[in-house]
Amino acid sequence: MTVPVLNLKGTPRDIGRQHGEQVPELIKDNLRFYMNLWQHMGGVGRDKILADVEAFIPFIERYDLDLVEEMHGVAEGAGVEFGEIAALNARTELTFSCLPNALADPAAGGCTSFGLLPEVTGNGHLIIGQNWDWRAEARHTSVILKIEQSEKPSIVMHAEAGTIGHRGLNSAGMGVCINYIRSEADVFRPGLPFLIKLRGILNSTRMSTALRMLMTHVGPNSMNMVVGHRDGEIIDVENLPNDLLFVHPHEGILTHANHFESPMLRMRDTGKSTLPDTVFRGRRLRRLLEARRGHLGVDAIRDVLSDHFSYPDSICRHPDEQYPKVDQWQTLTSLIIDLTESTLRYTDGPACTGPYHLAELP
Repeated sequence: MTVPVLNLKGTPRDIGRQHGEQVPELIKDNLRFYMNLWQHMGGVGRDKILADVEAFIPFIERYDLDLVEEMHGVAEGAGVEFGEIAALNARTELTFSCLPNALADPAAGGCTSFGLLPEVTGNGHLIIGQNWDWRAEARHTSVILKIEQSEKPSIVMHAEAGTIGHRGLNSAGMGVCINYIRSEADVFRPGLPFLIKLRGILNSTRMSTALRMLMTHVGPNSMNMVVGHRDGEIIDVENLPNDLLFVHPHEGILTHANHFESPMLRMRDTGKSTLPDTVFRGRRLRRLLEARRGHLGVDAIRDVLSDHFSYPDSICRHPDEQYPKVDQWQTLTSLIIDLTESTLRYTDGPACTGPYHLAELP
């Protein structure tokens, strides 16, 4: 299936409405996926999800009313309830509510991300990217959003249908990729949703503005962000429920999987026990990238992101057929985001299957 490319512009309500009108069935498919997932993982039904998500709305309203307007537009365009679109945009936190801290899920997988400063790439560009691993059932609910905004940067992102924030880049040179992490302090609580924070980063014109937003809206759950700017800076942000930790590139390269890397962590990392392959994926990715130092471009990065060590629990993840389909994970897309040339390259499926499609800013 080809990932739909949506060209969106106008007022926030217009942008959302165009999003909803162009892929209404995909949005409904994504809603079915998450409603089924929450029921499967935690026995949580639709009514409770829609009740729980209400607590997140005031946080988004206080942060940026334009984003609430855009979500209303998505709901109108797709012919669904506003609460359902809000749930998709708080899906990280709602999923955390279904996860006990001692989760035993041997089929689980997680993303592997990277950042490359200009001194290590073949063309002197600043590049970030990742393999986005998630449940295989969600493979065909992705979209490319190309957004033209008034008084805010233009954006191109690879997102889930119905969501208004995800991984991507903007016309001001900012870009972001993501990883799941989890600590013992993670419990279900309302706050500014993670996907809304990603949109906040992509609505920022400066690294300092993005970091100020993250510091102002700490929590509500742990997640990791690789944030870059084309002028030559990459910072990894480990977002805790009550703090932010930072990891910087070493000799021009940054990699991250699904456990905390900052030595400043003062609590137990509970995510790594559910994703044991995280222990080698980040470091292996670094070693493979370092071996190509000075020659890192699209082809070399694609080779690295196609690595199959410990298959299927590899950097390039594939479904493990010993588990039921609902519990199978895979790399849904591999992203190479060149912030210097303002391009996003993405696959439809694992990195090894290719090809990488090109998306540019509107």
